[in-house]
Amino acid sequence: MPLSADVNASLVKSLKIVQGIGEAVPHGGVLKAVAGIGITILEIAERVRLNKEECADIARRAAEDIGVLTRLDEDEELSEDLIERLERYHKILEEVLKKVERLGTESSWKRTLRVSRVQEETKECLDRLNEAFRMYMFQFSIAADTKLTKMLNRMEVMSLSADSTLPAGLEEPDEIRRIPAENITFLEEISCKKMRGYTVRFGKGRMTDRAGRERAVIVKRFQTMDASEDGARDAFDAEIELRRDLLHASLARMLGVSIASRRTKIIVIEAGTIAAFDHLQNLPGLEYFLEQTRIMCEFVAGYRFLGEHGGSWRGGYQDVLLSAKDKRLCMGGLGRMDSRWEDSGRRMNEAFWRLRDGFDWNGAGSGSFEFYADWFEQMRESVTRWSEDKTQENARDLWHWLRSWSGSGEFERGTENSRTVGEIGWIDGNGWNPIPLVHHFPLALPLQYDVSASRWRDGEWETIVGTQIGGFTRWSIDVSPGETIHLRTFVCSDRTKDMADLFYGSALSLAKDFEIEVRSLRQVYRTGFDVVASLTISNEQFSTVYYFAHPPYSDGSVANPPGFWSLCPYPLCSDCRLHADAAKVQSHAKPFVGYERINIPAIALLRDLDSHGFLPVPTITYASDPPFASITEVSEQRASNSEEKENFMILTEPSKGEPPFDKSHILSLLVFLALPIIRLTTQLSVHSVI
Repeated sequence: MPLSADVNASLVKSLKIVQGIGEAVPHGGVLKAVAGIGITILEIAERVRLNKEECADIARRAAEDIGVLTRLDEDEELSEDLIERLERYHKILEEVLKKVERLGTESSWKRTLRVSRVQEETKECLDRLNEAFRMYMFQFSIAADTKLTKMLNRMEVMSLSADSTLPAGLEEPDEIRRIPAENITFLEEISCKKMRGYTVRFGKGRMTDRAGRERAVIVKRFQTMDASEDGARDAFDAEIELRRDLLHASLARMLGVSIASRRTKIIVIEAGTIAAFDHLQNLPGLEYFLEQTRIMCEFVAGYRFLGEHGGSWRGGYQDVLLSAKDKRLCMGGLGRMDSRWEDSGRRMNEAFWRLRDGFDWNGAGSGSFEFYADWFEQMRESVTRWSEDKTQENARDLWHWLRSWSGSGEFERGTENSRTVGEIGWIDGNGWNPIPLVHHFPLALPLQYDVSASRWRDGEWETIVGTQIGGFTRWSIDVSPGETIHLRTFVCSDRTKDMADLFYGSALSLAKDFEIEVRSLRQVYRTGFDVVASLTISNEQFSTVYYFAHPPYSDGSVANPPGFWSLCPYPLCSDCRLHADAAKVQSHAKPFVGYERINIPAIALLRDLDSHGFLPVPTITYASDPPFASITEVSEQRASNSEEKENFMILTEPSKGEPPFDKSHILSLLVFLALPIIRLTTQLSVHSVI
């Protein structure tokens, strides 16, 4: 819409400030000229007779761009480089001025051009301004300011707005642009997911636009074998309804739809062409974390915007894509877009772990969206402060966050839990090589159930979060008649914060003493059991069932079986429990060991801290009788009083396909599960520089 009087006055005021700076600084004539032409564009946009909305968009963009220059210092002479770039920028603005004059004042323009052409001309003009801003102004040092980054994001949204998905000449604003099927080329399949009654295929493609130009796109095809099936049509319509209004700098846009046949419907999406994980692997330590936290903060903005529209997104680590041009997050190009906003906090956290580790962790913590949003923002601030000023205070803050986002998890399945939580060592052809260290604090936290579990549904594990009730952990699950449910839970013991600090603080020294690479070191950060319970319900009309996990006993053992299914939300309602006569109930448990190793960027940060004398290196004492000096049991009270759980974001191992049930091992595994977990205590003096 045309600019309001207040907005126009504010923009003119900003440009006059820039003019004043141009008069004050030596060789500021070009700065004054740039501001002057911006004022002229605003004035013309105010008095045009035709295409007022398009002219107003262009004028606003130009004025906001130029207004950034108010941050220049009046007492500082313009550099030759900046003068040269401003001169080139001035020439672009002159071309834009001519375009606005033609759009708004020549009556022949409307007679000779269609509405679509006006939109294309406007988009081209906005793109030219955006490109010029990046090339000639954004490279200047003032661009490092976070306020400018936010402004740039707003300008991206304006640019996206100009490339409307509406068909040319349509008056209905809710109409979605239809793209002829012959204008779309499907090049390479990225993923294929079979749903109930239909298949969803993602692929790389090309689309020919109205001007005859080809552009890279993501093609999402909904295909059904039977044209009368409603599943594919409902899923297609639901996604269209969600995507139609999503216009944000961090989100991949829907460019339009195509009906290839009665059985095939297509959504065409803006292509992010760079996998974020691959992009991060090419960056050195500090730059890696700066870029990683930037991407996660863009995730926060994207999820927040989706939430305003009742939507959410979930995808694998390869589904997180960036634009090739400016590394902008293109969230939602791949993956699943749906209306489950309530899951956004867990999904955003899940995306962080997947992006960090490079594979599809399934599961996440139970914190709220705002909790994780604040968490990522604090990460960003911590690594930014360290990059700008290597002080002891900033080092202490960086160390606080380093352990949370610098490890890489690995799982060993089917072991007999022979590893002890807190052990440090390495794996080679001879198996596990523990390093004989002496400690004096507890290694492991008490055995407990994770509140995050996973339900097998539509070909993937879907995270659900349980609640504590009467000492039990309860998961609530909606069901359909005849459906088989597979629910995976974890009962495990995690390392203490002290042991995590020991691992990171001593890694460089241990690697040197044992003549191995730091990357080879691993710490056992978790041991426990992966418990899978299955339930096949008959055709009764149940809407919800509940799975309850028994609390671990005081001696560290677990009930056999470890949980039960019920139709009642209260665990003591024994009459409502589902048994073999009412439903097919199965359970199996597999032991696992979780290892953590320090990723390459984090090693670089450890060395950076060490070089400045800020790495909290403990005094290491090796045991004379490997693998440990002594093995004694730690009381539950002592373990409970240790510092907070180091990994407050719950992770579970990825799984492919439907989980098998091995009845021959159930009894032996559950018997082993009932053994008390042994804690180790040893002696270690930790002297922290921080």
